[in-house]
Amino acid sequence: MTPADMGRAFSYLFAYRTCSTHPEGRRRRDGEAQVAGILTSEISGYQDFEAFLNAQGFTMRAYEQGAIGVAARGQVFVMARRCTDEQAPYIDSGWVFERMRDRRGTEPLEHVVVWAAQLWATMQWFFYTRLDRGIDAVGRFKEAFVNLSQLTRELQDQIETMRTRGAPADERGRAVWEILTESTGSSIETKVRKFLAAMEEAALLDRIEGEGEVQYRQTLNAAVEMSLNFERQAFYLMPADEADGPPAEDAVVGMIEGVHDSNGARLSGDIIASFPDE
Repeated sequence: MTPADMGRAFSYLFAYRTCSTHPEGRRRRDGEAQVAGILTSEISGYQDFEAFLNAQGFTMRAYEQGAIGVAARGQVFVMARRCTDEQAPYIDSGWVFERMRDRRGTEPLEHVVVWAAQLWATMQWFFYTRLDRGIDAVGRFKEAFVNLSQLTRELQDQIETMRTRGAPADERGRAVWEILTESTGSSIETKVRKFLAAMEEAALLDRIEGEGEVQYRQTLNAAVEMSLNFERQAFYLMPADEADGPPAEDAVVGMIEGVHDSNGARLSGDIIASFPDE
């Protein structure tokens, strides 16, 4: 694989995240056939291309489309994020929080981060726990749907349960509890709407329109990233004592600040932020 081929493939995958030899249900994108040809013919260059992607904070995975239910034939290539502490300097991890700020832009960052983490965890609950879906069941992304009403209602129910139970004793959990429980029904719906729009912009959700309410479906790219980055993105959704329930305050704290593994090493959270010092 020549440097020019690497650059062409990376540029395409950075824009679209997936490249198919035989796309189904859509027209070929500009440049897709050329990049698919590069990726299917340059087997010997994969190692160099993978090293190049790793340096940018990405990795590539190839799937037979029939095996994961994408199409009857052909291959699909997915460029997924590697959730490491080292990311390329041009990757802006804070834009999602800016999209979720209130209209005046005055909402404290720690509030926006808590809402993003809670919404992310709840969305994954719909996509995995509710479906009894394994984290490595990439092909089941086509079953993973949620809409504005469902996500809003689930979040409202979670917050009402938090209010009834009262604030946690630990400081970090109490901070999350206070941020979430001060919300109103209309503000929750607004935050859900902003979050879904941001996830669609990030190519983690596809907007599916038809009769009735608009549905949002997990993308193949999002399913692959989840399977690769389980400890950082989904580990927090499955606490031992609440395996079948929606995420609580400790899950949000874990996503924001990270947890420690059995050897005491810190596993950084997927949400790149932290609570302010108190």
